[in-house]
Amino acid sequence: MKSSLVRFWALSGSIGLVAAGCAGSDEAPTAEPVSTDVAAPTTEPSTTEPSTTDAPPETTSETSVAPEPEPEPESEPQPEPEIEPELQPVRGGTLTMLLDAETDTWDIPNSNCATSCMTIMKQVADPLLALDEDGALEPFLLESFDVDADFTEWTLTMRDGVVFHDGTPADGAALQRSLTEMANGAVQGQVYVKLLDGTNSIELVDDMTVRVTFREPTASYGHQLTEWTGWLLAPSFWDAPDKASAFPVSTGPFAMTEWTRGERTALAANDEYWRTDAAGEALPYLDEVIFRPVPDVSTRRTIMESGDADVNADSFPENLEFWETDWVDQGNGLAERSPDRDVEFLMFNSSAPPFDDVDVRRGLALCTDRDEYITFRAPGTARADGPFAPGSIGHLDDTGLPDFDAAAGTALFDEIGRPDLLVSVTNVPAQLLTAELFADQWSRNCGLDVGIDAFEQTEFITKALTADYQMLLFRNHGSGNPALETVWWHSRHAEGLATNFGRIIDPEMDRLMEALDATDDVDELDAIAQDVNRLFGAQVYNLWLNTGEWALPYRSGVHGVGEISLESGNTQRGAVGGRVWLHEAWIES
Repeated sequence: MKSSLVRFWALSGSIGLVAAGCAGSDEAPTAEPVSTDVAAPTTEPSTTEPSTTDAPPETTSETSVAPEPEPEPESEPQPEPEIEPELQPVRGGTLTMLLDAETDTWDIPNSNCATSCMTIMKQVADPLLALDEDGALEPFLLESFDVDADFTEWTLTMRDGVVFHDGTPADGAALQRSLTEMANGAVQGQVYVKLLDGTNSIELVDDMTVRVTFREPTASYGHQLTEWTGWLLAPSFWDAPDKASAFPVSTGPFAMTEWTRGERTALAANDEYWRTDAAGEALPYLDEVIFRPVPDVSTRRTIMESGDADVNADSFPENLEFWETDWVDQGNGLAERSPDRDVEFLMFNSSAPPFDDVDVRRGLALCTDRDEYITFRAPGTARADGPFAPGSIGHLDDTGLPDFDAAAGTALFDEIGRPDLLVSVTNVPAQLLTAELFADQWSRNCGLDVGIDAFEQTEFITKALTADYQMLLFRNHGSGNPALETVWWHSRHAEGLATNFGRIIDPEMDRLMEALDATDDVDELDAIAQDVNRLFGAQVYNLWLNTGEWALPYRSGVHGVGEISLESGNTQRGAVGGRVWLHEAWIES
C-alpha cells in the first residue's frame, strides 16, 4: 500500500521536516529540531553517607530471647501537593511584536511578501486550508475541499456565515474573485500557470463552491492554499483604485487600522470573527496588535530585554542559545516551531556571467570554507549540503556538492580566469559581516576580487524577482513538501518577474519538478527529491550553507503565541520560518 505524504508527517514529526523566500538569516522543520524547552537540571550526586550494617552480636552458648521490636513512629501526614490552577485567557490589551523588516505593499498577488509581511497577513487573513502537526491538510476558512485522483481538479466549498472586515459575505463569488486576482498577479500567478483555460478554469459551481481545474497534475495546490496563495481578500480590496497602498480586507481575527511605514502597523480586533477557541469562546482575546519593524537584531534583543515589546522573531544564530536558556530561565517563553526548517545559501544568478558558467559556480564552492562560516556566523546550526534539511523528504548526507578545497579552487580559477564577483546582502550589520567573511575567504583562499552590494530589506525580493544580482545571500525552502519548490526551480517560472530567482534553466530539473507535483506518495516524493538534491550538487545552482533556526521569544505574562485550535481538535503545525499565529494570544492582567 502506498504511504502518503500525510503518513510521512505522522511518522517523522518527531525527527522533523523542514514558504516564501526571504533574506538570509536576519542579520546573519540535525535529525531533531532544536528544543525550545529548558533542560531539566542534572541530578546532583547524593551527599548522604550510605547506611552501614552493624556486625551481628557475638553468640553465646546460653539461649537468649530476642527483644520485642519497638513500634515504628507514626509518620506525619503529608500535605497534598498544590495543583496550579489552569490559567484562563484574559480579554483585552495590546500585544507588540518586533519584525525584521517593513513591508512595501499588501497587494499580495504582486507583492514582495517576505517573512515580516507574511507574519502580519497571518493575523489579518485566514488561509483556506491548514496543516496540522502531522502535515495533514484540513479545512480552515473552507467548509470542505475535494481533489480528483490525478490532482487536476480541486473543489473548494466556503463555510456559511463568514463575513469580511467590511461586512460583506465571504461566499463562493468572493472566493472565485480572490483566486482569479491571485492567478492574474505577477507573483502569485506563478502558482496558476497550469490552469486548463486560464482564469476561466476558476469556476463558480454554486453560491458557496468553486472548482479549479489544471491541465496537469498539481498535487501541491492544497499546500499552496495554507499560506499566501490561500489568503481570501474581499472584493472591496480588489476594487480599490490603488491596491499597492490599500489596507488588506479579509476575514481574519484582526483588521488593519494603521500603517505608518518604518514605524508601526496596527491591527484591531475583528468583533465579527467567526472562529472560537477550544472552549467555544469568541476569538480573538486581544484588543490590538502592533508590529514594529526593527531591522537590527541587536536592537530587537535589547527592546525585548527591556520589556518594551512582547514578541520577537529572531533567526540570528548567535542569539539562539540566549533565547533558549537565559531568556527562558528568567521566566519568559518561546513559541513552538515547526520541525520544518528553511536553509541559508548563496543563490547564484545562472542567467548571466559569471555564474552562467558551472565551472565558476563549482570553483567558488571549492573556495568556500563553510565550516568556518558556521563557526563564526551561524553557530548552533547544522551544515546544509542541499535544499532539504536533515529529517526531511529528499535529504541526502552527500549530494555531491563540492567541499572546501582551496588548492583545487585556485587551480580551477587559474584555468578559467578570475571574474570580478559581487555578493548582495541587506544592509543590516550582521549581514554585512557575513558578506565580509566570504569576501575575505575567497580572496585569501583563491585570489578572487569581491565587492559587496548592500541594500534595504524592502528591495530584497525585488532584486531576486528581477535577477538584479550576481549572487545573493538568501534563506528559503523548508516547505515539508518538495513539490512546492516547483515555483522556485522550474524553467517556466524563470521569465520576467520570476519566482525562479536563480533563473535555473535545466530540462532535467523541469522533469523532476513535474514528477513531484504528480504524486503525494511519500516514497515516490523522497526518491524524486533525492534526484533533485543530486542535480543541485552536480550543477551547483546554489551554494548551500546551513539550516535556518528561528526563535520566537515572548515575555512573561504573554500566552498563546503560535497556538491555533483546529476544528478537528488537532494541533496546528508550529511556526515555519518565523511566521507565527497570534489568533489566540493573550496577556495577563
